[in-house]
Amino acid sequence: MKKAFTMAELLIAMTVLGILTALMIPAIINTKPDERRMLTKKAYYVTEQVISSLINDPSLYPDNTMYCPSGSVTGETCTYGFDDENAVVYNGETYSGKSKFPKLFAEQVNVIDTTESSTEYKIKTSDGMIFDFSTDARSPYKAGWQVGVIPRNNTCNIIIDVNGEEEPNCLETDNNCSNPDQFRIVVYSNGRMHINEDDETAVNNVMMDTKVH
Repeated sequence: MKKAFTMAELLIAMTVLGILTALMIPAIINTKPDERRMLTKKAYYVTEQVISSLINDPSLYPDNTMYCPSGSVTGETCTYGFDDENAVVYNGETYSGKSKFPKLFAEQVNVIDTTESSTEYKIKTSDGMIFDFSTDARSPYKAGWQVGVIPRNNTCNIIIDVNGEEEPNCLETDNNCSNPDQFRIVVYSNGRMHINEDDETAVNNVMMDTKVH
């Protein structure tokens, strides 16, 4: 005849099970991939690949460095990398002016939606990310091209929202933004790029297994 468990034995077993569960839950949580971190890395790598592809394509951005001496000042006839706004034809479309860079960028990714006006240019990709090139975006965190002292120091700030319209839709520097889903990538005329140093969470997410360029 089998002996039944006593109430005391059941309580002891339940207590042990509770302790084991409490010990295991943090380990399970720590091994679960951080979705925001993964999306940030993906956005950074996508941007890095697109920038490299564009700056190294002489049919889109020819090397005119010989016409752009290091002592050049704003106003001289000089183009340098992404500063070149001369018209080019790509996939049957003509791109020129201030919209040349963001529209050629859009050609390199899977775009499902575009928002465009005289001061606004955003693209939404098939994975739900939003890349904002708008010249009036999130003042004082303006996206779009910012003119430097010399042409090669011009920069383009791209604001990336890794989960699109989903909240919280904020940058780390915004008030009450404890878990930012947006960050900024600074792109220079010569193709160099890095994450804005104020977006420390994004920097740390990417720096975990690579160096920021």
